[in-house]
Amino acid sequence: MMIKDIKEEGKISLLCLITKCEKGKTQKETPYLSLNLEDASGLLDAKFWNLTEEQVGKYKVGMVVEATGDVIIHRGAIQLRVRSLTPKPEEDMSQFVRQAPMNRMELEQSISNLIEQMKDGVVKDVLVAVLEKNKHDYYSYPAATKNHHAFPGGLAYHSLCMAKMAICVSEQYPFLDIDLLIAGILLHDVGKIKEFTQPVLPEYSIEGNLLGHITIVACMIDEASKELGVQDDEDVLLMKHMVLSHHGKMEYGSPVLPMIPEAEVLSLLDNLDSRMFMMKESLDATQPGKFGPRVFALENRMLYKRKKGNE
Repeated sequence: MMIKDIKEEGKISLLCLITKCEKGKTQKETPYLSLNLEDASGLLDAKFWNLTEEQVGKYKVGMVVEATGDVIIHRGAIQLRVRSLTPKPEEDMSQFVRQAPMNRMELEQSISNLIEQMKDGVVKDVLVAVLEKNKHDYYSYPAATKNHHAFPGGLAYHSLCMAKMAICVSEQYPFLDIDLLIAGILLHDVGKIKEFTQPVLPEYSIEGNLLGHITIVACMIDEASKELGVQDDEDVLLMKHMVLSHHGKMEYGSPVLPMIPEAEVLSLLDNLDSRMFMMKESLDATQPGKFGPRVFALENRMLYKRKKGNE
């Protein structure tokens, strides 16, 4: 059985990867584990109750296990009440993580098509230089360690989704520089290939903690522009502004606020795509006519899944 096939309450057994493993204690001081179990089809919230201190120490993130237990509907969402977790060290954990909805070849071709439609110039040259230098990792890394597009290929897929929306936005607002907007979108998260340690179950690297992906991208643009001899061109300055301001607010990590329309659109589309992803993920685990669990990254809101709606 795959996680996506779980639709109702009952006993199950499945092979999965532990992607969250948090220890806790009940009011009676009994240890338990709060888990996220994942396979290539989806994510499952799980609780393993009534453990000993020795038992809670046996499990950690990155372990492939055979999980058996009872599926229950808890607060409108599917949850597994674990009865046993059997480690399967012989299994390859990379086979138990979700992938982008498009494979690498499809992502590369789609992004290549976007770039081919750009006019020749500094923006295109710098974009191509940065992406070519980081091509392997760009299509392998996630867009985040959790919350949204946190799977191999998520970085490129998230950027492609934003670029598709940007084309629609530019049709409504033709004064936008579509090449600058697309370039900013495709570059805005590329620094995460250095901010994170690896594509599968990444942690923050030393460089990531000390600099952050926004600063890393700006440095990549600087390096590419100097190699091309265009470091003093205004377009390079605007490209750096796009990535430096893409979190939209200083309290969210951007050193500056968006000061050109293209930067504003980039920030809005980044927020929109990440939030829609998190909303869909929550609704996928929620029963029709019920509210799902609170989503911390969405202001701790509960989302309602309508009884009749689009699948």
